[in-house]
Amino acid sequence: MRRVCDIREFPSIQTLGFWAHTHQVPLRYLGPTLEGRAVYAATHGHTTRVAVTSGRDPHPLPLIWRSPLEVL
Repeated sequence: MRRVCDIREFPSIQTLGFWAHTHQVPLRYLGPTLEGRAVYAATHGHTTRVAVTSGRDPHPLPLIWRSPLEVL
């Protein structure tokens, strides 16, 4: 059996929110980027869309950084 995963980035959180609302799925906070910006995602089936905030992540940065996409 072959599994397919489709991950793409949207240009803004608003666009991601609209996509999530249209597909009736929740937005999830994944964590910070190395630059300290927040990464959010929404998944519908095998399709995942992500968006990175333009400002600083409001959550404190962890002592050991891991890519937010590892949890997908």
